[in-house]
Amino acid sequence: MRYCLTPALIAVALSVPLPALAQECPPGSWFCEETEVVPPPEVAPAPPPPVVVQVPVPPVAPVPPVVVVPSVPPRAAPPPPRVVVVQSDATRQAPQIVIITPGARPLPPPPPVRVVRRVVTVPARAKPTPIRKRWKSELGLNLRLQGIALGKSEGEGEEARMGGLGLSLRYRPWRAFALDAGVDVIGGVDYNGDKRMELPLSLNGLLYVNPRSRVQFYFIGGIHWSHAKVDVRNQLAEDEFIHSEDDNGIEYTYFGGQLGAGLDFRLWRHVSLFIDGVGFMRERTDDNPRPEFTDPDTGRTTNASGGGIFRGGLTIWW
Repeated sequence: MRYCLTPALIAVALSVPLPALAQECPPGSWFCEETEVVPPPEVAPAPPPPVVVQVPVPPVAPVPPVVVVPSVPPRAAPPPPRVVVVQSDATRQAPQIVIITPGARPLPPPPPVRVVRRVVTVPARAKPTPIRKRWKSELGLNLRLQGIALGKSEGEGEEARMGGLGLSLRYRPWRAFALDAGVDVIGGVDYNGDKRMELPLSLNGLLYVNPRSRVQFYFIGGIHWSHAKVDVRNQLAEDEFIHSEDDNGIEYTYFGGQLGAGLDFRLWRHVSLFIDGVGFMRERTDDNPRPEFTDPDTGRTTNASGGGIFRGGLTIWW
């Protein structure tokens, strides 16, 4: 018990301030010795507090109450309209197929699609030149009917009229030119009113003006040889060349030329029709001294003759 109070008394004694003990300490007390008290250091005065200026705050508008609405998943946006992209080339991509399941997060709107239309300008080209096929030579067989206009002799009541038919072989090595070699048989009444039978051989050239057309215009010209047999009826009494009834007639031979023009109608590739007119002039080449033609007014005689031939027929080509 004694040991417990001693420390407590020491603690109380130490807690009493020294000046108070000095004032109450009696004289002669050993524990009241005078001590020099050091004054506390002077403390510099604290700076004045800063001046705070208060800026008036403007009144704040009342905030409306926030209404909380339960979140509802938005509906899926309707699919965008179909976009057609026109491209001139063949590189065309297949469309992308997107499947949206119910309740899934909606897809963002697709970016705008730019439709590009490529216009290709084709330069105007000149009209293509038709391809000309290479000409192949043709060989043709010509069949014809013909009539000869000779007029009539003075003093004769019957007009001269002769006609016949002909056959020729035509070779066309070029498109605009052909050769024709033929033979004809002609009979009838001649200029003097005598019956005549004639067999001419001819060689002609044909020049086509428009050989690429279906209707072709051509010029024809050439030479001919002819042999004629004439039955003389109007013989004069003083003529030394009097023939009996059993006589075979008088024979003449001729050489001459002809020139004319005509039209050829190409019906099909291998068949064509034609008409033409040819004028001829010729001279006798036989040894018979009897003149063929005599002018009754002047008495002049001649062995030259001429006339016109009109022909028509068809040609078969191969």
